[in-house]
Amino acid sequence: MWRADMKTSYDVVVVGGGPAGSVAAWHAAMGGAKVLLLEKDRDIGPPVRCAEGVGASGLRLVIEPREHFIENRIEGVNLFAPNGRKVHMETDDIGFVLNRKVFDRYLAELAAKAGAEIRTKAYVDGLLVEDGQVHGVTFESMNRRFEVRASIVIGADGVESRVGRWAGIRTQLKLKDLETCVQYTMANVDVDARYCNFYFSRAIAPGGYLWVFPKGDGIANVGLGISGADAKNGVSPRQYLERFVAEHFPGASILTTSIGGVPVARTLREIVKPGLMLVGDAARQANPVSGGGIVSGMIAGKLAGQVAAEAV
Repeated sequence: MWRADMKTSYDVVVVGGGPAGSVAAWHAAMGGAKVLLLEKDRDIGPPVRCAEGVGASGLRLVIEPREHFIENRIEGVNLFAPNGRKVHMETDDIGFVLNRKVFDRYLAELAAKAGAEIRTKAYVDGLLVEDGQVHGVTFESMNRRFEVRASIVIGADGVESRVGRWAGIRTQLKLKDLETCVQYTMANVDVDARYCNFYFSRAIAPGGYLWVFPKGDGIANVGLGISGADAKNGVSPRQYLERFVAEHFPGASILTTSIGGVPVARTLREIVKPGLMLVGDAARQANPVSGGGIVSGMIAGKLAGQVAAEAV
């Protein structure tokens, strides 16, 4: 949404239009709050920096699965040890590989339909703070500067949250607590689409693991994460991924490439300040073992939105 005459005061401002932020805006708006959701990118959804996998039971804690954002159903996993031994596991809980672009847009649509205003290409560059309490944000959009007041700001702005840092929360990560990741979405990947594959070996992904998430019809997300400490020492995650792909999927073609960092540290000890809450990767709420954070971020967003609506 773009409005030249947008309001200058809201009950809740949410910074970041990923799953955690959109769900926070959705539930705050459903609770009766006047909500503004700010997203720095042009569109909600891209760029996708995610393997796109979730468990069905976890997803249902927030929303019901819908066919239009599900690309594949997962029945189990194959785990590959450093010596090459494979362990096959069927799961009681079915998993989904999502289309994150469609999924993220759907969550934003839910927020908008509940009454939240959404502004994309909105680069938040500061907080309004008075007497130690957050009272809003400043941002730039369409070559104009804006100052918007709010009773509560919810920071969902990702790894090493600037919103949190501006409020005095230590959000900077140590290298050992960050996985450096690269992922290809590939065509002509010859795997059983019913199962996700995980490879654990320093020869394949030092300090992390490699994943293959099938999306159906020979399409799969193939990626890996290595420890930030190894990356600092000159180890290139892309070189490891290229080597694996050349060996295991020589006939596959790369459709897209994404890179990013995943926090693998414990949740921040401090995720609230007067007038401010952090959710999702901004609060380090991803699973530090797997790096997965879609469901945990959505649950946190739901709780934050509900609490914000009750508080204003």
